[in-house]
Amino acid sequence: MINRRAFLAQTSALAAVSIASPNLFSQIHSSEPQIPNRDTTLKFNSDGTRRPFAGNTVICHLPVQCAMRDGMLELRNELERAPFRHKLGLTSTDSYHMTIFPGANDQDRTVSGWPSYVPADAPIDVCNRMVGERMEKVRLKCELPLRVRIDQAATTNFHTACSLRIVPDGPDDNAKLRSVRDYLAEVYGFRLKDHATYQFHITMSYQMAPFLPEERNAYRELLKKHLRQIADAQPILELGNPGYCTFPDMFRFEPRKLLVCS
Repeated sequence: MINRRAFLAQTSALAAVSIASPNLFSQIHSSEPQIPNRDTTLKFNSDGTRRPFAGNTVICHLPVQCAMRDGMLELRNELERAPFRHKLGLTSTDSYHMTIFPGANDQDRTVSGWPSYVPADAPIDVCNRMVGERMEKVRLKCELPLRVRIDQAATTNFHTACSLRIVPDGPDDNAKLRSVRDYLAEVYGFRLKDHATYQFHITMSYQMAPFLPEERNAYRELLKKHLRQIADAQPILELGNPGYCTFPDMFRFEPRKLLVCS
């Protein structure tokens, strides 16, 4: 009988083959990232509209009233008016958040990870419920708030638009966030390959097509201006309790359990 891990490995390999493009090997050896990448095409249609993409996650929602959100809304308005707007899948302003632990999803479960105690073929609602039951017992050993800031250089030079690259505000906050992720990996029963090096971020849009050189330059100049304004208005963002959320797509993250920190 095939065991569960072997089943996941085989289905992951089959999924990868099924979506491979004719120039797969040239992409592998290319230094340029593929745009749109697989994550984007699972979440958005080619015209930038959202696709169903259900799952669960642990996130910190961006505070409703804060200077960083105000600055992000101004940036979002400019992206909406930009000549390269048709190449972006803008997310909902109501859904802005920083992911603490990605969790599981229905579309990409064998690649993103799947809870070890949930049957591999279980409906996503069953997965949400089973993970939620474990989240009821979670007690995070950390002191709030979680203090983070935008890495302006990393955000400006990031290969897709528009993802604010977020870093902990110093060694203590880095240790705090990493320990929370380690604990949540135990709760979920899996670790992603980038678990130790995971880059925190706030996604404002997904990129549906590569920029032309002039579009890339315009985007970077626009981004630099707004990042300076955001950093001046709120250098440090303080985040409260992480929440276990479920989602039907990238536009809504429904809080199910606010995790207790002590």
